[in-house]
Amino acid sequence: MQPVDAVTVANLAVRVGLLKPNQVDEGFDEVGQRGGEAEPFLAALRRKGHLTPFQVLKLERCEKDGYFLGGYRILYKIASGTFGRVYRADDPHTGRIVAVKVLRKKWSDDKHNIELFEREGQMGMSLKHPNIVEILAVNRDPATKQYFIVMEFVEGGNLRDILSIRKKIDGAEVLRILDEVTNGLHYALSRGLTHRDMKLTNILMSSAGTAKLVDFGLATAHGGRIQTERDDLKVDRTVDYAGLEKTTNVSQGDTRSDIFFLGCVAYELLTGRPPLDISRQAKTRMDRERFTTIASISPGEVNAPPSVIRLIENMMSLNPQERFQTPSQTMDAIREVRKELEGRAKGSQIASTSQRTLFFVEKDERLKDILREKFKEKGYRVLMASDPARALERFRQQPFEVLIVDAGTTGEDGLMVFERIMTDAEKYQFPCAGILMLNADQNNLRSRVKARSGGQHVLVQPITFKRLVQAIDDASDTARSLAASE
Repeated sequence: MQPVDAVTVANLAVRVGLLKPNQVDEGFDEVGQRGGEAEPFLAALRRKGHLTPFQVLKLERCEKDGYFLGGYRILYKIASGTFGRVYRADDPHTGRIVAVKVLRKKWSDDKHNIELFEREGQMGMSLKHPNIVEILAVNRDPATKQYFIVMEFVEGGNLRDILSIRKKIDGAEVLRILDEVTNGLHYALSRGLTHRDMKLTNILMSSAGTAKLVDFGLATAHGGRIQTERDDLKVDRTVDYAGLEKTTNVSQGDTRSDIFFLGCVAYELLTGRPPLDISRQAKTRMDRERFTTIASISPGEVNAPPSVIRLIENMMSLNPQERFQTPSQTMDAIREVRKELEGRAKGSQIASTSQRTLFFVEKDERLKDILREKFKEKGYRVLMASDPARALERFRQQPFEVLIVDAGTTGEDGLMVFERIMTDAEKYQFPCAGILMLNADQNNLRSRVKARSGGQHVLVQPITFKRLVQAIDDASDTARSLAASE
């Protein structure tokens, strides 16, 4: 193939709108002649900033289109994905920088693919939030027949790029990212949408440090129904969601699936390793064992306190009922842990005189009414429930300092929840005092209470209020001492 001459290239660049005549003159002045081979001429225009390498390559090939899409000038490619390529572009009139996502030509003849691509753009255009990448337009170029989406350009990188450089991210920064992403998810859910493709590459970090969600192409109406996924098309996009939802027996579009996979993102940021085994095989990624064998985060491998680990493991609980139920609920829990970390950073600790929360599990309504007022007089914030499961759910979302379970009225369920909460408190080094109340004839339950180094008491009826308060004080002192020594 013969080298293209500079005059041919110059005329083409002017004709397609890349260069103005005066810029062409600058290029020829730089090389010292009006003619010759195109390469020195184009190199001069690159040095002057009039052309980008992407544009130069197309001009060298004498390509007549693909320089503009939707009125935006394509500058260079910044990313490639399964469905499309993403380019940096600008508005020649205003200078505004945007990103243009172009559907790959190999998918452009398939109606289903086109519908998915256009759906991504239309979904995005309905979302206006600082933590969601703004979609400006979705269209088809009449000349090239290419389908494209114009979106806000985020100067920075995605979380995978950042993690590949930094290897691990500390707990405080992970919490900040989670806070912003859940804010975006909360807004999307208020518009009736779940994301359906939560992963490192779909969270962008701007140069200002703001987290922004991108790619709502698989978003669906909350609780609604999605089309059947095609293995040849979406292996990289939704098989993980399908595997989780099949394993946990929840419907597609459940917002708790987004929470689980956002937890997976946080897990990887914190530890530097993915929680789920990596595979390109859809069958492997659908396997139940992949979700049931996730290794726990070891406190020694991360730069974060146990409260951060507890938060992430709650988000990733296999049982959807034990996860945070909504992005809003998740955001509240994240902010509670952020407050705790900020307090530590300032060297402050919650004073012993601060109001503590006491959760009392009791089915006897009369006793609940009596003890609620007595504990309030002692300065506690009092929460009560007849169902022991409510205590477990509350503790995993927002831990409390004192747990009292009356197994005399709640039986086996009460004992089970008591054990699980005390195990979690021990695991996450949270100072929770546990009091288990038994009837005189419940020796069988007493023998099943796990022996621990401290922080819990088993009391057998009859129990006076004075004795109950003393047991709480003793268990609280021990629990705080153990947590402080870890």
